[in-house]
Amino acid sequence: MFSLFLILISLSGISQKLNRIGKIKIDKIPQMPDHEIEKTNGIFKVIKDSFVFEGNTYYDIPNGFITSLEIVDKEKDYIKHYNSEGKLLASILSDRIINLKISEKGNNLVFYNTENIIHVNLNNYHVDTLKGSFVYSFVGNEELIYYNSESKNINYKGNQISTEEYPNQFLDYKGKVLVITKQNIYELLGNSLFPKYEFRGKFFDAKIIDEEFYFVDKIEKRKSESFSLYKTSDFSRFILVDRIDELNR
Repeated sequence: MFSLFLILISLSGISQKLNRIGKIKIDKIPQMPDHEIEKTNGIFKVIKDSFVFEGNTYYDIPNGFITSLEIVDKEKDYIKHYNSEGKLLASILSDRIINLKISEKGNNLVFYNTENIIHVNLNNYHVDTLKGSFVYSFVGNEELIYYNSESKNINYKGNQISTEEYPNQFLDYKGKVLVITKQNIYELLGNSLFPKYEFRGKFFDAKIIDEEFYFVDKIEKRKSESFSLYKTSDFSRFILVDRIDELNR
């Protein structure tokens, strides 16, 4: 078991806050988007500087651009991969594209098509069709981690880690692979999950901001609910940053 040291500090001196629904609020100076999305005669276009791409979603990657069309209709969704000169390299078609994620170096992408996880290597366009849910992420050195809800296994680096707890989120924090469930935060080491924090209520939100790990613990009672925002840098000391207490309507 791990030891929990909780530090209560003055909330007024902390910039990080919760928004009105209990999610972590990130205070940033609003920036103008570096691209525009237009729809003409039913066709979506992404305009970026002198480039015009197809799609209604845009991602800037180190060696080019990714766009996608993600809409609910009878037409197929698609992903388009462009090089840094704006030349179309490949198109990927799917009935649905859900929760599209691209690795930090732009070498891989993954999405859910309502039935399977589709993992695409953008260097050679090799496609892996994986059994799993829409809970996945790229961690470490472009490694895909995902959860198969049928077998109740976390799949990572060829290993299968059995867990009855459904992961809500995977995060890479300071070289640690964190697995967040409704009740616990674990660190994944080898084939085992090691507990780092047990929620007093249940998990509600998590973000990495300025090299610190923030998370929200939600406690529900019959007539009220509370959201507590904590931060930690080492999982040995947890600091209460903000809290909202609300009466249920």
